[in-house]
Amino acid sequence: MSQQQIRAPLAAAIALAMGTAAPATLAQQLEEVIVTAQKRVESIQDAPLSVAAFSESMLENQGIQTLGDLTLQAPSLQAYDFPTSTSNVSLFLRGFGNTDSQTLTIDNPIGIYIDGVYISRTSGATLNVLDLERVEILRGPQGTLFGRNSSAGAVNFITKKPAEEFRASFNAGVGNFGQYSAGGDFDVPLGDRLRTKLSFDTEKRDGWVENTGPNGLNGQPGNDYYYKDQQGGRFALTWDATDNLTVDYAYDRSEIDSTAQYYQQNRNGRQEETTHLLLGGQPYQYVLPESSTEMSGHNLTVQWLLGNGMTLKSITGYRDMEELAWQNWSDTLFFATMLDWSTESFSQEFQWLGTALDQRLDYIVGLYYFDEDGSKDEEQFTNGASFSLDALAEPLASTSILLGGNNLGIHTIETSLESKAIYGQFTYTPTVLDSRLSFTLGLRYTEDERDATRGVDPANPTIQFPPGANSLSYERTDYTAVVDFDFSDNISAYARIATGYRAGGSGERTLDFSQTFDEEDNISYELGLKSEMFDRRVRVNAALFATNYDNYILTISGQPPMFASFVENVNAGEAEINGIEIDVTAALTESTTLTVNYSYLDTSLSDVIVPDDSFLLGGPPASAVDRRGQDISDSTFIAFASENALSLALDHAVLLSGGSVMNFHLDYAWRDEVFSQPGMGLPVNDLGLLNGRVSWSGLELGATQWQVSLWAKNLSDEEEIVYNLSNAGFQYSIPRTYGVELELQL
Repeated sequence: MSQQQIRAPLAAAIALAMGTAAPATLAQQLEEVIVTAQKRVESIQDAPLSVAAFSESMLENQGIQTLGDLTLQAPSLQAYDFPTSTSNVSLFLRGFGNTDSQTLTIDNPIGIYIDGVYISRTSGATLNVLDLERVEILRGPQGTLFGRNSSAGAVNFITKKPAEEFRASFNAGVGNFGQYSAGGDFDVPLGDRLRTKLSFDTEKRDGWVENTGPNGLNGQPGNDYYYKDQQGGRFALTWDATDNLTVDYAYDRSEIDSTAQYYQQNRNGRQEETTHLLLGGQPYQYVLPESSTEMSGHNLTVQWLLGNGMTLKSITGYRDMEELAWQNWSDTLFFATMLDWSTESFSQEFQWLGTALDQRLDYIVGLYYFDEDGSKDEEQFTNGASFSLDALAEPLASTSILLGGNNLGIHTIETSLESKAIYGQFTYTPTVLDSRLSFTLGLRYTEDERDATRGVDPANPTIQFPPGANSLSYERTDYTAVVDFDFSDNISAYARIATGYRAGGSGERTLDFSQTFDEEDNISYELGLKSEMFDRRVRVNAALFATNYDNYILTISGQPPMFASFVENVNAGEAEINGIEIDVTAALTESTTLTVNYSYLDTSLSDVIVPDDSFLLGGPPASAVDRRGQDISDSTFIAFASENALSLALDHAVLLSGGSVMNFHLDYAWRDEVFSQPGMGLPVNDLGLLNGRVSWSGLELGATQWQVSLWAKNLSDEEEIVYNLSNAGFQYSIPRTYGVELELQL
């Protein structure tokens, strides 16, 4: 899509929003959007920060079931499946994220929260088991209220509470690639003060890249790529212990069996449907075992209303994750991996919220504690040093030469992390200017301690990564300062300064495990507009921002085939990201709504100096040229920072006789070219995806209501590269998928 094609719908939407092209029939006001972006309930129009919110109906219409799906309607949020697993997603917000999201010794700069509980790892990030009320995306550093490594922003998942009346719903669906799904929700009150909710979901789809060929696998598994089978459930309980004391408890669990994504050698714009050999292109079946991911968590929230506008809240969380991930790049990188890793985390937060000074002062004060333990066994294989065509193939016993892959051994990682923080945020509204002006100041003090040890498996010791250990500790004070002014009841503007930081760590696959990197810190300046016009029929929110990062954490990947297993993570220079975000929602008619979201990023890097102890850029044999001490800013890129990104959504409802409703939804998401790895550039094609959904709801049959939906993703069947792996392997976009769903409500 050309820049002119991008600007045309954007300009039309802005013109509509600003009143230069007011629609002729505006008969319905937009619904108020409620958020808890500042840990208190308020309208999104009153929150002086850039935030996007997705309601339950929006999540359903847009088919959002994973973290990656959110990127379709939130242009400043980009994501991709980590190359070793379709169940692990790497997130990028306003151009910053973690390109090494399956590494225990590196934190994510985007905080993920479920009902206030911090989720440190993004494996198994399915949303359909959570029974969501809404999702909030907080853009920019959240150094005060969501300070646990939320330097780029935060994503909050808010679940639905158990209802006061009995409710039950069931859903089932089928689609192409052998896809089927089934699920249900049950609200069961056990009395006036005790309510429960049970949700479950199961989904399965076949792989769309067939792993097939005339060769034998000697009894080893050879599954298709992109296969997925997942189940999950959630139990929630709400107990009104007294009129002033409420206890909420929830337990969720999900299990995913899957296979990895397929990386092909050519980048000719065509997704291969079957596996084949690098040389000659003949069909060939590779060894590919199933991967498995299990996640579970407990959440206990106790809220005590003290009176006089004061509330005490306790949020306790426990999460654990286990993942066994297999990937086979034998026909691209001549390499394969097995990762067996797990994490266990505990968090405790106390909040004191209230108002004072005749309700002119709103405040929140909190204490926070987080602890995480992690372990990993990583086994690596190569076929680049043998006659084998498959790195995971076992040697044939009937031959005298090696026809199987080379096992490079197992290295182990053990990590522990402890984080403590105290924070406070205060908003004061003076009596001047008719109380239209308010000031906010927030502070957070954090202490982080991290220990990591790398060892070897005695039964199968690695030949690449020697043992080592490192211990790191940090102290950090972050702040937020905001000035907010209401020009009228429907138009306000704010100026915001906020800092954030991401704790330092080490790289798991460096040659020297004592090589560590320091914390990455940033400061963001933001000007924002919140507005509603035409009797609340048009909503325009915009933010102009500039963010500066120091000690930018750079990931340097080794070149295949010899050094594909090595990765360095180092501090390198400064990064600057300037941009604008525009969110427009317009009720065009009584039954038609248009949503336009646009993001622009201007990125630059400076003083990216190669460390003196770099192995991968330190000359032969790892690199052809010794780059140590050199400035490589001109050849380094910020990964997945899309200069232009746009999403459009059109919803139209038709009321039929008998009271049923036909809902038509169409959305289009586009982003321009990005880079998949910072140290090498590696461009990835621009991508536009068109999705649609048609639902017929309100169908009554006896005491039940039915809904029938037809949906499709990637309607135009775009085939574009979405990840460039060391210029040797290329992953393509998901092909067209479609299906039908039925929902029954009692």
